[in-house]
Amino acid sequence: MKKLSLRKLMKLFVAIFSGIIILAAAFYIMATINNFKSETTQIQNSAVSRVSTEVQKNALITNNISDFISENTSKVSNIEEYLKNDPSNYAQYILNHEPYFNWPTTSQNFFIKDSNLDELQVRMMDSNNVFRATAKNTSGKIINVHKKDMTNMFYSSIINPQRETVVGIVGTKFNTGALKESLAQLQGERHMQVWALTDDDRPVFQYYDRDVSNKEKDIVRKAISEKRLTKIPGFTSSTRTIDNQYKVLVLFEDKAMEIILFKRISLILIIATLVLLVLFLSFMAIFNRYRKQLNRIISTTQAISKNNSQTRISMLDASFEDLTTLSKSINKMLDEITSNVNTIYKLQLAQQEAHMKALQAQISPHFMANTLEYIRMSALDLGENDLAKVVYNFAALLRSNVSSQVQTTLKQEAKLVGNYVYLYQVRFPDKFAYQISISKELGQVKLPKFSLQPLVENYFVHGVNFANNNNALEVRGVLKENRVVIEVIDNGKHLQKDVLKRLNEKIKQPIVGDKSIGLQNVYARMKKYTNNFTMKIGNNIYGGVTVQLSFDYGIRE
Repeated sequence: MKKLSLRKLMKLFVAIFSGIIILAAAFYIMATINNFKSETTQIQNSAVSRVSTEVQKNALITNNISDFISENTSKVSNIEEYLKNDPSNYAQYILNHEPYFNWPTTSQNFFIKDSNLDELQVRMMDSNNVFRATAKNTSGKIINVHKKDMTNMFYSSIINPQRETVVGIVGTKFNTGALKESLAQLQGERHMQVWALTDDDRPVFQYYDRDVSNKEKDIVRKAISEKRLTKIPGFTSSTRTIDNQYKVLVLFEDKAMEIILFKRISLILIIATLVLLVLFLSFMAIFNRYRKQLNRIISTTQAISKNNSQTRISMLDASFEDLTTLSKSINKMLDEITSNVNTIYKLQLAQQEAHMKALQAQISPHFMANTLEYIRMSALDLGENDLAKVVYNFAALLRSNVSSQVQTTLKQEAKLVGNYVYLYQVRFPDKFAYQISISKELGQVKLPKFSLQPLVENYFVHGVNFANNNNALEVRGVLKENRVVIEVIDNGKHLQKDVLKRLNEKIKQPIVGDKSIGLQNVYARMKKYTNNFTMKIGNNIYGGVTVQLSFDYGIRE
């Protein structure tokens, strides 16, 4: 396996995080592009919908006016007379004909009924005279024109109902200020143009946002006049047909859209670049300080390996708790080694080897405990809480093993058993369950160290079956009639009656040899340390074995 230095590890972390940031930036760029397209489509649809609604409404109003005039022959004749005669002759005409119908007065009613109506024109086929009324002059007047003004005007035919022929046309213009203001709220700086056209591509409405240049208008206007609406170079367009009579064309200039999209993408790239830069500089600063502190530890250990036993790790920089803890532990260990080495040299030569072995037996576990504590702290820093817990329990067992204490409390012994059992559960998480419950009043009851652990260990050696997933163990301590009763209960397997009898007899016998002495050792030490001690081994209702310890509440003096 290839070894990684701290610098290489730092570069690896930077590369990983950089990759994550780049992937995130790429994702946001794709999302931005998709959102921009969706936004553009939404603006197009909104513009088409609003203009279509307005065009349909205006076309309907125009048709209603022409239908009103075409309702009967007398109205058509009345308007023809109005266009031919002066006001006095027309007044005489309407007085002599029934029903009474006054065209200028009727024109005023159209403007009253439709507030957006801006202009009304009526033209008959056999006359160059045109009736023209506006929102400012609703009664209108007659004008003489030789050229039809068709700009932004809706037209509808006047039909003589008697002959069923077209005898004239009605033209209307409408106030589009509210519509244009509504469209202005959609633009988004896209150089938007909106055109409403008749089926023969005659414009009846145009809208340009404030960024549209005259050149852009001319390009679209020319394309419309040449009937090239399928694809106008330099523009993205959308078209909708209305009742097969009108169509709405929405256009965006491609360059303007590219600039908007570029700005949005650039913002993401700038943010990603800044994050990468900050990340890189932060990693460099943190890892360089970490590396310096670690290098001091390495250089110190190297100096010690070269017999420079007085060298110690400098504690001037304590930025990193794990390295500081390790440095203090190593310094303390070196001090202990130096002190113990000095003591050894003062001992008699004949006992030197024995004392050296004793000293090593003392130093190594402490060094291991300190090292395990460093591993646990590092695991916590990395968020590996389960690993940290395993290391903690193992270190607790190690400290308990090397401790010179002869006695302990029932609470501490139960904790030791918990640490021991937990390590098994970590190894077989789905195979084993356990429970340890000690009554609160028994917590400070004293007993010989390692009185319960051999009983639990005996279960793991002889009773547990990790091929099954229902293994269970309970350690229980209660106070009954002023006696402490401790039970170790498992569901391993029953023992034969003769085996139980031999075991209960054997535990009370003096220890001879070193084979299978765990239960005897517990019995002998508890018997010596407690009052009226009893120990029983028997089968239980759970299919396993229960070991029961019982003694008087209190400690033998």
